[in-house]
Parts: sequence; C-alpha cells; structure tokens
Amino acid sequence: MKKIAGIDGSKGGWVCVSGYENNYKELKFEKLKEFNDIKSKNFNLVLVDIPIGLDINLKKGGRIVDKLARKELLTNKSSIFNAPSRLVLKAKNYEEANKINKNKGMGLSKQSWNLVKKIKEVDEFIKNSNKTIIFESHPEIIFQVMKKDKVSTKKKNDEGIIERRNLLEKNGFNKVFLEKNLLAKDGFYKKDDFIDACSLFWSANRVIAKTEVKIPNDIVLDSEGIIMQIKV
Repeated sequence: MKKIAGIDGSKGGWVCVSGYENNYKELKFEKLKEFNDIKSKNFNLVLVDIPIGLDINLKKGGRIVDKLARKELLTNKSSIFNAPSRLVLKAKNYEEANKINKNKGMGLSKQSWNLVKKIKEVDEFIKNSNKTIIFESHPEIIFQVMKKDKVSTKKKNDEGIIERRNLLEKNGFNKVFLEKNLLAKDGFYKKDDFIDACSLFWSANRVIAKTEVKIPNDIVLDSEGIIMQIKV
C-alpha cells in the first residue's frame, strides 16, 4: 500500500493530511513547522498547493501551468496567481523581489512574495531528493472535479467551508475527522487550510490510480529539471 499525503501552507507552517491509498478510515492530520519535516514520513506521493517549477523569464499570464489551470477553473480564477521568477528566491525583501521580477517580465504581487519562503522550502526539498514524489495541485480545481460543476462559494467564508466539507464527506472523508479538525481553536491553521489539505489527499489517490487530470497533459521542465504540472 502506498503512503500518500496532501499538504497545504498555513500561518504556522504546513498542514498535512496523510494515510494509505483508498483508506479514509485511518487518516492522520499533522502540523509541520517546516516542509522538510516530511522527510521522516516515508511518503510515496505528496500533493501540495504551492507553485512547483519556476520560469526565469516571465510572460503575461505566468507559467504555462498557471494559464492552463485558470482556463480549467470555471469560477474563482483569481485563486491562481502568477508564480515568481526563479531568481526571486534569492531576494532578501519584497522591494528587491519586485525589481527582479519586473526585470524578468512583470511585477510581483505581495501575495506571491508572501509565499516565496514556502515556494523555496518545497523547491529545495525537491532539488535535494533522489526521487520525484512531490507534485503541485490546486484545491479549487479539485473541488470542481469533485462536484462535476463550478464551485461558486468562497473557501474562506462559512458557506464555502460547508460546501467543501460536504463534498469531502461525499467523497469518502469521515464526518468526525472533518468536524474535529474544523472546530479546533488553533492559530497554526485556518479552516480552509485543513479543507484544502484534505482535497489534496483525495487527488493523491487519483494520482496513485492514474486517473488524475494533468495540467498540462505533457510534462514541462524548468531550468532545474523540475516538473511543472498540476495533478488533480
């Protein structure tokens, strides 16, 4: 049995929902300070909601994967932002990062800059790994696939959390497991971080079964040889 995980960034670090393929009865929810903490977990596959694989020179609309993912989404398209230039990973502050990004084709949003530390963590983990087990995914596309229709609610409000929680329940997740971690008063993560990590675990099952949607269908590599492809 393959050990798989869905991981999402949070205020405190990372939230991780893991277990064995097609087993929703024994799921584990963990809070990780650093992405590197997964080293000891012996996962066979991890899906994470973070840009993986970065262009150096930028074009309007971002990476090929960003453009195609936006086309795939029927609503909430703004949830897919443009990934920064690889050169931004060396920047010391937002001003320097924005200048680098502009020189490479476009400005850098504050939202993108706030994720650079986490992008760097995953990037370094992949570069230091002997095998490829980490892939990019996107919860909003996952929930659209689950529903087989557009998801119009916003994930950060109560209506959006309820809709996504119900979709997870319909797709195998235990109600008690969901409620316990959604009701917890914990400054480490927000409700939507946990919900997103669950959705990523669901998609990891699809990847193991080779039934996932690939965006783009053909693998694209960045300058470091890292795969740029969303798996849903």
